[in-house]
Amino acid sequence: MAALSKLALPLVLAQGATLMMSVIDLVMVGRLGTRAVAALGLSVFSNSFLLASVDGLVSSVRGVVARRRGERSTEPTCLPLNAGLLIALVVGVPLAVAFSVMSASFFARVSSDPEVAKIGVPVFSILCLAIPAAGMHKAFNGFWTGVEKPRVFMLIVLFMNSLNIVMNYALIFGHLGAPRLGAKGATISTALSLYVGVILNCVMVRRRFRNNGFLTMRPPKSLVMRITQLGLPINVTRFFMGAGYVIFLRFVGQVGTAELAATNVLVRVTLMLEIFATSLGMAAATLVSKTVGEGDLSRATQWGWSAAKMGITGITLMGLPIIFFPKVFLAFFLSDSYAISISVNPIRIEAAVTGIVSLMYIFGYALNSLGDGKRIMMICLLTQWLLFLPAVWLVGPHLHYGLLQLWLVQIGYGLLASVLVTALWIDGRWKRIKI
Repeated sequence: MAALSKLALPLVLAQGATLMMSVIDLVMVGRLGTRAVAALGLSVFSNSFLLASVDGLVSSVRGVVARRRGERSTEPTCLPLNAGLLIALVVGVPLAVAFSVMSASFFARVSSDPEVAKIGVPVFSILCLAIPAAGMHKAFNGFWTGVEKPRVFMLIVLFMNSLNIVMNYALIFGHLGAPRLGAKGATISTALSLYVGVILNCVMVRRRFRNNGFLTMRPPKSLVMRITQLGLPINVTRFFMGAGYVIFLRFVGQVGTAELAATNVLVRVTLMLEIFATSLGMAAATLVSKTVGEGDLSRATQWGWSAAKMGITGITLMGLPIIFFPKVFLAFFLSDSYAISISVNPIRIEAAVTGIVSLMYIFGYALNSLGDGKRIMMICLLTQWLLFLPAVWLVGPHLHYGLLQLWLVQIGYGLLASVLVTALWIDGRWKRIKI
């Protein structure tokens, strides 16, 4: 348990800082009005749809690095990282250029409000240009966790967030001699922070692993292919999950702009609670992968259950303040009284069940790093596209119910997916997968 906590705590802080960067964007942009909040939310979710193409680098790089350490492999430690960085550039650069150019036509398809689209197009375009940096950042994340040095990654992320706060203050509102760019200023800050983070990661890896092949040894084709294969189911899952959430937001937007802005906030607050779950999942993935490499399958299984117990207990306790004081949290992000009023019950229910839903993330991260991503992909896609999205359309645009009913559909979908992913961990097929 101590080893799990030691790995998870820096990851909680790093992920918390990353989410805080987006929350700070949201709080500052929230002063610009409901349409600006809605535009930022659509842009971020649309961008996550594209980032799905490199999301698998975290789990695949981490899984290979941790497994090789458990096997006491003699190959240079940084070879999987080199492969991950190469994949991030090969995939990320063409996507960044293509969607930045097509941002206006793309955004017109996901927003039914022309004023929201007007704000969102430049915001989305700038986020697209940061895709290569985001991909490399994910590869570094997987590497630092895989070598059990998440504290280094945490410190880099904290610096990035500090930089982002200063640039947000300057560029959103026109302070410190900078132009007043509004919502566009928030995404410029985010993009620049990501590229600064890549540079800092390179410097730190170079210093700590000077003789382990970082950027000096070309990864063999077999390793590049293996990391690609491990990450592909994750990429496909995140791609369709991202696309599905864009459709979800479009359905919510058809119900109302206030509902769309409120949903954006509800998702961010939910992510704040799920940080603990994903961090535990990453920590468990490292320890499970390493222990499987050592051949101790019983201990590997126990790491997963220990993480699950910590997740349910910790996240449920973290959600209690939101249950009792929902308006206090909502007032940080929303200035519209109607948007706040319709968000109170959904956010209370979400805070109450997120501890159980966290099992989907804890076991999902571990299984992805162990090479069992295909079954995770099938569960996520089938539940989202065959159940969740049709139900959202039926409840929202077709039957004209409100935010509470839409959010109950969201919660039911999360609970079902959590039960199915937990069943994959119990059946133990992951113990026989070779990576």
